[in-house]
Amino acid sequence: MILRKLLLTSITSVVAILLIVVNSYGAMFEQMAVSTKAASLGNAVTAYPPGVMAVHYNPAGLTHLEGTNFSQGVFYIPVLKKTGKYEQGLDENGDYFEPFGGWFTDPTKKYPDPLAGTEGSTTNGIMILPVIGDLPVLIAPYMGVSYTPPGSRWTFAVAQYVPAGVGMEHGDEGDPNRFLGRKTGIQRMIVAAPSVGYKVTDSFSIGVSVGYGIAAMKFDQEMRTPNDMVALTGALGEVTEGLEIPIISELTLPPPWFNGGLNPYETAGSLEFLAEDFLTTSYNIGLLWEPKDWFSFGAVYQSGSDTDMSGEYEFKYAKKMQNVVDYMGRSPLTLIIAGMFDLPYRSVPVQKGTMTINIPFPARAQFGVMLRPIKRLRLLCDLNWTQWSTWENTEIVMDQKIQLLRFAKLMGYTHGPSKMVIRNNFKNTWHLGYGLEYQILDSLALRLGYEAKPTSVRDEYFGPVPMPDTKIYSVGLGLTLEDVRKKKPKDAMEFQHQTSKPCSVDFCFAYMTADYKCKSNSSVNMNSTDFTNVVYNPYAGLDVDVKIEAYIFAVNLNFKW
Repeated sequence: MILRKLLLTSITSVVAILLIVVNSYGAMFEQMAVSTKAASLGNAVTAYPPGVMAVHYNPAGLTHLEGTNFSQGVFYIPVLKKTGKYEQGLDENGDYFEPFGGWFTDPTKKYPDPLAGTEGSTTNGIMILPVIGDLPVLIAPYMGVSYTPPGSRWTFAVAQYVPAGVGMEHGDEGDPNRFLGRKTGIQRMIVAAPSVGYKVTDSFSIGVSVGYGIAAMKFDQEMRTPNDMVALTGALGEVTEGLEIPIISELTLPPPWFNGGLNPYETAGSLEFLAEDFLTTSYNIGLLWEPKDWFSFGAVYQSGSDTDMSGEYEFKYAKKMQNVVDYMGRSPLTLIIAGMFDLPYRSVPVQKGTMTINIPFPARAQFGVMLRPIKRLRLLCDLNWTQWSTWENTEIVMDQKIQLLRFAKLMGYTHGPSKMVIRNNFKNTWHLGYGLEYQILDSLALRLGYEAKPTSVRDEYFGPVPMPDTKIYSVGLGLTLEDVRKKKPKDAMEFQHQTSKPCSVDFCFAYMTADYKCKSNSSVNMNSTDFTNVVYNPYAGLDVDVKIEAYIFAVNLNFKW
């Protein structure tokens, strides 16, 4: 019983790395890089749809367009910086938290945990692409084209854009953030969104779009397990180094126990995977009511998208981790225990294979009003709702028995050694977005925006890539260069010439900021000191202080024929 209990608890914290993979994205960037104009207005454009990209924000707004319209833009995020600072926390007695009574504490150090007093920052953002993998840059291109037949109440359109995604890398070797992800990212891209808008009356329109897209997810992380039971295996391994009872020891518990055990401050291993889904679907339904030229109301429902990603994973186990597994094969008694409970007794340095993971991108709804108190001024306000609560469980299925999961079942895990069923406990969110547009000149518009997004992750579940309450400030310009429609091109050469001279250009700069403090023992996905929590807590006993900021630039070219 002692061997079983100590071995299981030593493995449990490492097993739980899988349990938090998906929690990384509980508050990902939502519609941050869809439309330059919308971004500069705090995304408060449901009642004032932004041209062709109304495909996303409110398809009913497509009826504002005449003839043929084409928009092409790009978002560039040169800075996505997450800085994490770690300080030693206190236990219930007011003393520094020390695994197993400070057995592994270095007396020459100020703090028990080597990570205490350290900090690190992202080296760059990353973009996750199917097949290609990750790129060390954050860019998001988008484009759309619409057509309204002469005299028709119908408008048809198609667009490509990125409705949600986030990615960052901690590339420095000594960055303490690497234990919550050296590289983490997820992205869903709409490859084609055929859409239609219909003007029911002169003041009321409806619209619908259907999005066909691809999704990809990347995860790369080092693991460590600073808790009491892991420290206990290392301590017992040390004190039993010379505890040799001839014949009896070799038949029962050969010394040192657990082949020396684990050091709670050392890297226990790493996990990496890239998963993809090449066909995801969603739809948007919108309405737009414009009873007066100074007032309009818009509403849109954006469905969720249930993605089933598949890809390859790779576990790498540190030498001490392998030694603990090998201990199960060292004597007849340990082999009997391994056979009884289907435990591995021959370690492997690496386990790799194929896996699937389900990520349900949540549904959204947005309601907005536009007021025009004077001819040149528009005031915008939108109410946003996101249904994160539908992401209750996530399944990760692997193609083989994972050694760590074979131990986890003895702790009460009932989903088998190759399948993970994870509860995220996300919550729905509501927030407001505000926009202001002032027509300085007939050809120049100034735009301002503000959006405050609350997190969907509960405090006790904060973990890798945590996204707390976020504020976004934006400013933009709309510049009209040609206030006339271009003639239908005669050939490809003339078309190429026309597309070098846009009719109008939109610019946007946005600044995003977020910060949070996570006191020691407050999150079961980050710094809990309770070894009975079957989760991964790489910063157990540490106070975590994180600040996130991003600088976002966007430009869009508009053409009309």
